Amino acid sequence: MLISEAQLNDKQFFEEIKIKSQDFIDYDQFREAYDLAKLLEQSIDQVKGFKDRNYELYRLYKEIIIKMKWVGLPIMSENMAIDYFQNHLTKIFDISWYNFENLWRKLTAILLSIMVFGERDKFKKNLIQALLNNQEKITGKKIIVNNQEKQPTVANWMQDYISVLGTGKINKLARTQYLINGKNTKDLNEQEKNRIKLLFDIYEKLKLSSLTLEGVEEEIPVDEPGHIGIIRGGVFEPFKEEDIDYQLAKVQVATVVKSGRESNLEQLKQIAAKYPAGSLERKAVEEEIERVTHNA
Repeated sequence: MLISEAQLNDKQFFEEIKIKSQDFIDYDQFREAYDLAKLLEQSIDQVKGFKDRNYELYRLYKEIIIKMKWVGLPIMSENMAIDYFQNHLTKIFDISWYNFENLWRKLTAILLSIMVFGERDKFKKNLIQALLNNQEKITGKKIIVNNQEKQPTVANWMQDYISVLGTGKINKLARTQYLINGKNTKDLNEQEKNRIKLLFDIYEKLKLSSLTLEGVEEEIPVDEPGHIGIIRGGVFEPFKEEDIDYQLAKVQVATVVKSGRESNLEQLKQIAAKYPAGSLERKAVEEEIERVTHNA
């Protein structure tokens, strides 16, 4: 049931939504966050003239919605993810725990749902284009791009990065020099440097084709004498003793999903039940259950 206009206008209701949404964000409850965001969005959109009559309240609701949808990135549609990369990327910086690793982990859930690797690459290219079109300001002062002063938007920072370092395989030393001593980067504060580093890190990841060992999103398990671990991003990572249960849970999930059987949801639930509630192992399986359920 949609939320009524009277409720949306009620100050106590709004404060309750703020508290509830922040809890969902703080604890990364991505399904709950996404569902509440969707309900709020549908509710404010169905009230004719709500935006015009209550613009400030509408704006505050939209900020809450956008942040919660970023938390729910693993269950976004491809088109919505492209839209958020193009129009709402900077909102992730309002979420304290959002960094490159968490962004890529959540985005990987969408990529894994695309079974044809060529289609994954197409989606990655669309996300890159979204960044190239993004007109949000990501830093404070204007920047110089190709000898022209420009606004410090995501698109203009991307243009500067590419003009200096190119679009091919990147030289790590040149990248480090650009981030530390570039004409536009050397005077950035720490927060701004972290923002553009996340932007460029995600761009570099999206450049990698899923058709390559380096770029494929699946983690490839290795179980050979003296070599127990996983190949991730083209690099073999041996299991640490304390990580074995967690990694084995992920291997089991990957095996079930790869089988493509109709019964895989039930198998995933059985795997989840083996681990204590709240454990990393159980969370890894439950995230896959949510993705399978959403795409069923």
